[in-house]
Amino acid sequence: MSDSEKGALARAQMIDSAPTGVQGLDFVLDGGVPMGRPTLLRGGPGTGKTAIALNFFCYGLAQDEPSVLVTFDESPQALIGHAEALGLPLTEYIEAGKAKVLDMRPDPGDVVGGEDIELSAIMARLGHALDQLGAKRLVVDAIDAMDSAYAQTVTLRSELARVFDWIRDRDVTTLITVGEAPAFSNQFGLEDYVADCVILLRQEMMQRQMTRLLRVLKRRGGSHGTNEFPFLLDAKGVFLAPVTGLDLQATVSPGRHSTGVAGLDEMLGGGGPYKGSAMMISGQSGTGKTSIAVQFVRSACAAGEPVLYLSFEESADELLRNQQSAGLDLSPYLTSGGNGLLTLSPILPSEIGWEEHLLRIMRSVDQLEPQVVVLDPISALADQRRNGQGKEMLMRLFYMLKRSGVTVVATELLGDANGGVSNLEVSSIIDVWIKLRRDEHGGRLRRMLTVVKARGLPTSDQVSEYRITNSGVVVDAAGSVGGER
Repeated sequence: MSDSEKGALARAQMIDSAPTGVQGLDFVLDGGVPMGRPTLLRGGPGTGKTAIALNFFCYGLAQDEPSVLVTFDESPQALIGHAEALGLPLTEYIEAGKAKVLDMRPDPGDVVGGEDIELSAIMARLGHALDQLGAKRLVVDAIDAMDSAYAQTVTLRSELARVFDWIRDRDVTTLITVGEAPAFSNQFGLEDYVADCVILLRQEMMQRQMTRLLRVLKRRGGSHGTNEFPFLLDAKGVFLAPVTGLDLQATVSPGRHSTGVAGLDEMLGGGGPYKGSAMMISGQSGTGKTSIAVQFVRSACAAGEPVLYLSFEESADELLRNQQSAGLDLSPYLTSGGNGLLTLSPILPSEIGWEEHLLRIMRSVDQLEPQVVVLDPISALADQRRNGQGKEMLMRLFYMLKRSGVTVVATELLGDANGGVSNLEVSSIIDVWIKLRRDEHGGRLRRMLTVVKARGLPTSDQVSEYRITNSGVVVDAAGSVGGER
């Protein structure tokens, strides 16, 4: 559990909130949904309503809170299957007698056109189940399915208001899912009339890439995040990172990482960047950016520090093979066949949107808890930028990693046509910036290295030549450290 999640849980206990168990959502809700009151979760098909509801349901069960799940749409077997697919052991809870699933799907043969809905029978059955378990949580899935089963002349709004009052009287924390059907919303006005908390979900399509978004519309009796937040929904579950509205904070450490390149360490005052800082290595194709990053990784792993290496252009096997030609063998540190300190994660950047990239990276960081994250090359992510969103995403990513105390090593590909000028526009967040370039002289290709900036460190003011040998990267003449910042 992250520090922000622990803080959200503590706030939930102070202000009578019930944690949802969805990572990141409790932070947005400032602790959780209102305890003992109804919350409405609304969205169109495929937005993740049922997945979030099942996480909320099973989280309560894991906290020894007996719970009841009511379905008006899918069969109980289908919902149990959805939960198991998300890694939620709902079957175990049911067999242990902690949970009960009620099938409230209306039988069309029992409905008489034009009749009002009488919810007394539903409430009686539901009340019996709650009393039988001593339930603390209630999930009602797809309550809008009642609208399609009954005539349009019914007084569903007043009936649902009565049910919501009944829920409050029973002091059971309730999550109700409803589809994004304009006719249903306009007719019955659930958001405005009955719910204490409303969470809206939607899908956004851009450049043929889909992103799921969440926004808390209202929350009575407590504060909440007001922005729209992207979230992930896949086989690993639901993950939300509040990537907007963060305070400018960072975990500061006096310790330093060695870059693994002795001459480069000398140019940085006898050591590498501070732990928890961000270093970017920029250069044209063939300047050895990845080799320097790999040498940094090898040094970190040798010091016992776990590393997450995100490769956006090479597969894991290609990266390992190509760097062995420079004498850089990472196999002793791999999670498969090594000591487990190095996780290689190749990702094709064009397959998913930039928001999903950010979320996947942060989820991996949360699960693996690395001390170093390598982004190689970060310019592959920036190629997706639209209207400045690429820069915004990179800035968020760097801030979030630094906030977690993770050291970031990023490589950037510079084009030949623009004279080696960076197009990322993220230099303000970078703490150490190393720039590489090629120089043809006397029929020989020379590689040159410059420390553009190094916050808080004495740096060399020299342009130094370096070589890529069969023993790694070697900086020949580091030059003096003049103490300039």
